[in-house]
Amino acid sequence: MDYLDLTVERHTLERGGAVGRIVIDRPDRLNALRMTVTDRELIHALDAFEADDDVRAVILTGAGDRAFCTGWDLSLIEDSSIPALESLVRANTELFLKVWHLRQPVIAAVNGHAVGTGAAIAMAADLTVVSETARLAEPEIRHGALSPFLILPFLTHAKAVHEFYYTGDALDAQAMHRLGLTNAVVPPEQLAEEAMRAATRLALVPPWALQMKKRSLRAAYEAMGFGTAIRQHALADTVVIGGDFPEQRVLQDILEEQGMRAFLQARDGPFRDIAPPSTESGRP
Repeated sequence: MDYLDLTVERHTLERGGAVGRIVIDRPDRLNALRMTVTDRELIHALDAFEADDDVRAVILTGAGDRAFCTGWDLSLIEDSSIPALESLVRANTELFLKVWHLRQPVIAAVNGHAVGTGAAIAMAADLTVVSETARLAEPEIRHGALSPFLILPFLTHAKAVHEFYYTGDALDAQAMHRLGLTNAVVPPEQLAEEAMRAATRLALVPPWALQMKKRSLRAAYEAMGFGTAIRQHALADTVVIGGDFPEQRVLQDILEEQGMRAFLQARDGPFRDIAPPSTESGRP
């Protein structure tokens, strides 16, 4: 399989079956996604594994040791009309739902920063293993957008959900584990091995039983209102992004005129100045 921004591998297991592995391969850009390019590649790679009856589990990770995925490459995003924004948000949601509904279980191996879309992919996976350097963040609200995939209410408790989404503060690996957002925290050099170990264990389960169990679990989340929440949030995100509020325009101008470093300082600097002590210690 040949992709521009991905490395796609298929590993045959000794005891039958196979594990598919997808690596977001833009380490020079912290594995940020090119909108309408990398997301399509991810969906196509997942489609290919889903069509392969011998593949029993899929691993998603990022190249290098600094980032799993840092969301959309903001340097490539231009002004768009509301209909165009809605199309982009829908395409983004399609990627998360592909991970969420893939018939095989998906394991996210988070090697560093998982931000925005990267955080959503990590949380949409069935299992998530992280390195000790991992950080999960959805800071979009700070520049006048919403988190891309409203999944956290279905994974952990309300107060942590509110703080995470309202402030854009990051969670370190230990905080993620305490909130039940990860299955294992390991040293960085052990992450690939731990992800493959988890995938190999899942591959030992009779595939039809495992896939039907995943369907049942997804049906349970749907009964809790998952689909309605996702659709409503995608609409709200489109409206907010297209609002062209003064705060949005100021930060966009900084990004265009001064670059990404200045943009991140303007967006995140004030929050660092008044960050609660719990943020740095990793307590949720």
